Amino acid sequence: MPTSTSCFLCGEENPLGLKIRFMKTRDRVYTEYLVDERRVGFDGVAHGGILAALLDETMGWAAALAFDRMCVTAEATVRYLKRVPTGTTIVVSARPTSCSRKLCATEGEVRDGNGTLYARATGKFMPLSVEETRWIDSRLVYREGEQSVFNLPDATVEVDQDGDGSSHIQTIENSTVSR
Repeated sequence: MPTSTSCFLCGEENPLGLKIRFMKTRDRVYTEYLVDERRVGFDGVAHGGILAALLDETMGWAAALAFDRMCVTAEATVRYLKRVPTGTTIVVSARPTSCSRKLCATEGEVRDGNGTLYARATGKFMPLSVEETRWIDSRLVYREGEQSVFNLPDATVEVDQDGDGSSHIQTIENSTVSR
């Protein structure tokens, strides 16, 4: 899945970010993260805000893939069940549970490699417009050979290709753009 340059969680150029990668299966989005000493609430324990951010972003991607558009958080609730010790590699996963035209409900969880459940979350996400999704998608970072995660309708736009002020019509075929 793509990343961005500035995102706190996946931003490749954010010096304070976590630099994680999201992956997807048929029905889930997930990521792995090694909790380190820089992300603690107090010595030896992961900060709850880091877990909340990981859950929010993972659930957001699950909603975005279900809608086929980028989404923003309308509501998120986290239930912390156990403290996560530093040095623990956690798996954060999420899936959509129901989607209407304007809202997608999701659920997520944080576990370690042994299956220990540390936190659960639910969220509701609102889809952005096709135009907003296209704009965001054009700024995401895809690895060589990766295709856009969004199957957006083609767009016809006027562009000034020659720099002379004259407009030319160009069709952007999002569903077939390989990056």
